[in-house]
Amino acid sequence: MRFDKSEQTGYIYSNSNPCIMKSGYFLPIVLLSVVSFLPACEYDKVNTSVQYYTPEEFQVLSEKLNLPSTPFDYNGFNFEPNIVDGTGTLGRVLFYDTNLSSDNSVSCGSCHQQQLGFADNVPFSKGIMNRSTARNSIALAAFRSFGSYSGDPRTTLFWDGRVNNLHDQMIQTIRNPNEMGMEMNEVVERIKDLDYYQILAQKSFGQNEINTGIVLAALENFMNSINSTTTRFDNISTQNGFFLTSSPWQGFTETENIGKSIFVKNCVSCHNQGLGNISTNLNVDDNLRTANNGLDLVYDDKGEGELNPAPQALAIFKIPGMRNIELTAPYMHDGRFGTLEEVVDFYSDGIQDHQNLHLFLKENGHAKKFNFTSSEKSALIEFLKTLTDHTIAQEEKWSDPFL
Repeated sequence: MRFDKSEQTGYIYSNSNPCIMKSGYFLPIVLLSVVSFLPACEYDKVNTSVQYYTPEEFQVLSEKLNLPSTPFDYNGFNFEPNIVDGTGTLGRVLFYDTNLSSDNSVSCGSCHQQQLGFADNVPFSKGIMNRSTARNSIALAAFRSFGSYSGDPRTTLFWDGRVNNLHDQMIQTIRNPNEMGMEMNEVVERIKDLDYYQILAQKSFGQNEINTGIVLAALENFMNSINSTTTRFDNISTQNGFFLTSSPWQGFTETENIGKSIFVKNCVSCHNQGLGNISTNLNVDDNLRTANNGLDLVYDDKGEGELNPAPQALAIFKIPGMRNIELTAPYMHDGRFGTLEEVVDFYSDGIQDHQNLHLFLKENGHAKKFNFTSSEKSALIEFLKTLTDHTIAQEEKWSDPFL
């Protein structure tokens, strides 16, 4: 409440409305009147809180959606500057909406489940009409898009590396006949008249008319906001100057430090994205995004070779990120390994001598045998578990708003 003394009348004002007291009586009774004065002017208080939605808008939204009255912050890990938080909210709703599939059976969240680190727990996910996807669902939050229409050429968003930005990835996923089976104009036609989308579009983009650009931009902003940084690895790396190669790290157990050393020596050459600073004297290719890892001598799935007839493209696949690896089983493009133990066993002595096997997995011109001991395997897995973000599986702003 603001107290002003009028030079002409001597009245006391709260904001623009006066509670009148004659100036002649003011000084003698000020201490006695202040207690009674405040309740008398209670009605003059101005409500300064800002409501994002009107009561009518929030009532409409609440009939279908479980949303907060003020949007969550979706800016933290977006590469696009100044993202409107409401845009992330719109993207969240779209991400979990089965209206984006032709038979209304699946959403983006069906194959990228929050509690599983935005992956799936089966080798091949189920799309429309109970059809199986061709490859294992890749976990989100490991790699992000670098712009709606112009991606970083190093970024790969499918197992075969065919796109480098979320804009193209989303169009292809929604269109895929085994996944969602919809053209973007069909998606727009289906949702444009839904009242909650009109409200969310108005809040995000200043217009209540849904179009393809709005759908894709909102989805991208939501997906780019998903991140995994609340991990034991991140907390301890901060304390140790972020350098992965400095050893041992204070705060890690002896086993975790042994596992970290094994990872640095044998794994970081390929799996180095998003893991902090890495010493330049290591054999690391920062631009490496795809490779052959010797799963087979002959592949049913040709990877990049499905799109590129060049011999060097045969059986080349995306290198997945390591964050939340504990949550995202099964592993590999075909989900053949159900546990981390199976993965480590494979790299220990199961790598096949494929013609395109990456040189990091070769020794003397042939498939390398790492021959990890049982204790080394256990230590490596313990280190990998430090990359688990337990908050990502529970964070409300990334959860299904239809529940």
